[in-house]
Amino acid sequence: MSLIEIMVALLILMVAFIGLIQSFPFSQTIVKTAENSTKASSLAQNELERLLALNYDNIPTGAIEAKQRLAADPANYLYYFQRQTTVSYLDGNWQDSVSDTGLKKISITVYYTNSISKKENSYGISALASQR
Repeated sequence: MSLIEIMVALLILMVAFIGLIQSFPFSQTIVKTAENSTKASSLAQNELERLLALNYDNIPTGAIEAKQRLAADPANYLYYFQRQTTVSYLDGNWQDSVSDTGLKKISITVYYTNSISKKENSYGISALASQR
C-alpha cells in the first residue's frame, strides 16, 4: 500500500467516525423526549388513580388543580412538569351538565417541554366515575 492509499483510507474512516459521533447527541435528545412523555403519562395516571380511589361523593367537581408546576425546586425533576385536573358532571348524552347525574368525568392533562422542538407538549387522560 502506498502512503496516498493509507491517507485516503484514514480520511474515509474519519468522515464515517465524525458522522457517527454527531448522531449521539441527537439520539440522547430523542431518548429524553421519550422519557418526558413516559413521565407525563405516569403523572397523569397516578393522579387519576388517586381520584378514582375516592368515594364518588368525595370527588370534587370543577377545577381541582389549575395548571401549575408539580414542584417548586428546579432541582426536582417534577419542576419541569405542570398538571391540570378538572372534574365535571356528565348527562345521559355524555355532555357536560351542571347538575349531578351520577356520572363524573375526570380529565387530567400534564404539560412538559419537548426536548427536540423546545415547544410545550401535553399528555391528557380522562375517565368516568359513577355513583354506585
